[in-house]
Amino acid sequence: MTTHGDGSWRRSTLITHHIDHPPQVKALVDELFETLIEGGRGDYEAKIEAEYASPGEQCRHYDYGDGVLSLIAVPAPDADTMHLTHLVYGGCTTHQIRQDLVQRGLGSLGITWVYPPDAVLPDDDS
Repeated sequence: MTTHGDGSWRRSTLITHHIDHPPQVKALVDELFETLIEGGRGDYEAKIEAEYASPGEQCRHYDYGDGVLSLIAVPAPDADTMHLTHLVYGGCTTHQIRQDLVQRGLGSLGITWVYPPDAVLPDDDS
């Protein structure tokens, strides 16, 4: 995706959605993380990018806590900064995730837990 000096980049729902909204926070449950990382770190990173990154978005992967933190962002119109769209945590504890979010000034964001497609979830009796 290219940036246009005429402001047409603002008409993109992808960019305007992420500029106007905080990034999505995804945490892979251990079972899913272990399945995705089985093929090695490069394979894991490719799968995360395929699942969460849209065309034009850039991904960076870092060792964090007990696992991996993947940051996905779209270039800002000034091309000097990036707008964060997703933080994907794999193999990290809830405490590690929350600590990272607080350090980023995003401590109030909710965490969406991602399960394997064949996972059987217990009934919520609350």
